[in-house]
Amino acid sequence: MPSEMEPVEVLKGLVDVPQPEAALMLEAGYLFIEMGKLRDAEEVFVGICALLPESDVPLVALGNLEFAQGRFQRALTHHQAALKLRPHSALAQAHVGEALLWLKKTDEALKALHKAIDMEPGGMPATFAKSLLDAHAAGELSR
Repeated sequence: MPSEMEPVEVLKGLVDVPQPEAALMLEAGYLFIEMGKLRDAEEVFVGICALLPESDVPLVALGNLEFAQGRFQRALTHHQAALKLRPHSALAQAHVGEALLWLKKTDEALKALHKAIDMEPGGMPATFAKSLLDAHAAGELSR
């Protein structure tokens, strides 16, 4: 939680939402996934998309929900929409690569993952992309 001296980032959208509150809403959606309440998770993520139409993060969350259900093409569609909304989103780019790997579009996937790393070399999306590249190289992603 930010101290009184630290300003809280406010996300602009249908209504302005403090970043910690948006993160909490997203966490609720991911918790629903973990609980197997997929329809509830979808409703949360769709609601956040409506609330924050300029944010790529809830679209990535929708893609992750589809991915968790084995619907890799639908996951890719959401991740690509997130990337279209925010072309410099390393998070969306890494998840595009992930979906492409599972769709057996290996060349495209590897390019997408390397691009995610280049976009934000020290960030969490790069770490995720590198772990996918490592798992692919080790043959651990074969279905």
